[in-house]
Amino acid sequence: MKKLIFVLIAALGLSCTSYAQMTEKELKKATKTAQKTVKEARDIMEREDVPNKMGAKRLIDQAIKDPLLKDWDQTWFEAAEIYRYFYYDEDIKFSRRERVDTAAMYNLLLDWYKFEIKADSIQQIPNEKGKTSDEVRRKHAQDIHRCLPALIQAGIFYFNNRSDYKMAYDVFDAYFTMADNPIIKSYVDADSIFQQRRAYYSYFPALAAFNMQDWEKTLKYATVAVNDEENGEIATEFICESYGNMGDTVKWLETLKEGLVKFPTANYYYNKLLTYYKDDMAELEVFVEEMTKIAPDKAYNYFVLGFIAQQSKDYEKAINYYKTALEKDPEMTEALNNIGLCYMNQATAYVDSKSNVNYRSAEYKKVLQEEKEYYKKAQPYVEKLRELDPAGIRTWGIPLYQIYFKLAMDKELNDLEKLLKANDMI
Repeated sequence: MKKLIFVLIAALGLSCTSYAQMTEKELKKATKTAQKTVKEARDIMEREDVPNKMGAKRLIDQAIKDPLLKDWDQTWFEAAEIYRYFYYDEDIKFSRRERVDTAAMYNLLLDWYKFEIKADSIQQIPNEKGKTSDEVRRKHAQDIHRCLPALIQAGIFYFNNRSDYKMAYDVFDAYFTMADNPIIKSYVDADSIFQQRRAYYSYFPALAAFNMQDWEKTLKYATVAVNDEENGEIATEFICESYGNMGDTVKWLETLKEGLVKFPTANYYYNKLLTYYKDDMAELEVFVEEMTKIAPDKAYNYFVLGFIAQQSKDYEKAINYYKTALEKDPEMTEALNNIGLCYMNQATAYVDSKSNVNYRSAEYKKVLQEEKEYYKKAQPYVEKLRELDPAGIRTWGIPLYQIYFKLAMDKELNDLEKLLKANDMI
């Protein structure tokens, strides 16, 4: 048996290397002999008395590996015919909820399309008479176009069922590669649904590429997906993350600012800008003031201006900006929290400024009363924060405890103290 295998391998090696040594006549004869494999496969597919077409697939799989047949359009055309047949067969079983190898079914689809492209590319090369062939486009274009959405289903399968982001991307990418191929251009151009959903489906490969952290591929599709109403905002975030990870700060900042204008309700862009400008708040302030002109109803514009003022300890200015933010969005918890903190910081600053006052004097009592006024102003904002975000006790718990303590609100203080102890906060 070992000897037989050795002889077979040697024969295969000889057949591959001997083509170059053949005369033109010998090569032509060998090519015709090789072409019989494709013709035999076609014959099996056409014969109704052969229900099992697996023999045709075995022959064509042999043919596509033959160097003598790689430039013959009929090799790939017949391969496409056969793989299309087997894909349809599996797809019918799948639609009937019969047991199928889903990955294998989608591989048949991918190979079918690959062979169609190969056959068509050869047919578009002018022959010795300067003519080309439209056989693929005439016979298969409609089927290719009709089955195009199956590539989206395949990509979703690999993404959701296999967490195979590379394969998912490759299949989604194949969807657009095939859609843009001249084979079905006339069908795609006339397909209004495809044109409407191009941006929507572009989000899928962008998401797969983002999960792979392949930033070039993410950009390739995210820049199209930004035009989708449903996923445009997250696609813009993908672009920002891609430029950031690629070290392109100019494009990163440019996209962040574009995102702010295009998606004024999203806070992602400001959060990134706040981090970037943490050591240069003046430049950020100039930009945000421009943003208030572009998007005057965006509450977060005024919140950021308030945050900038708060960082410089201009609490009154910060409070005014935060109040404007609340006029735009009455349930903006960040503004409620920061107003409370600003008033409490004002109270601390005021008491510190009176440190030289004798604590036994009548003037000191006035100082304490003025301190309470700041805490009274803070109280409704922190209580509103508690109402809107009852689970956020680690944000409002201690500030509210300080407010109740300073205002001598014993009942509220005792109730809150129990709650803080239950949460291991005091």
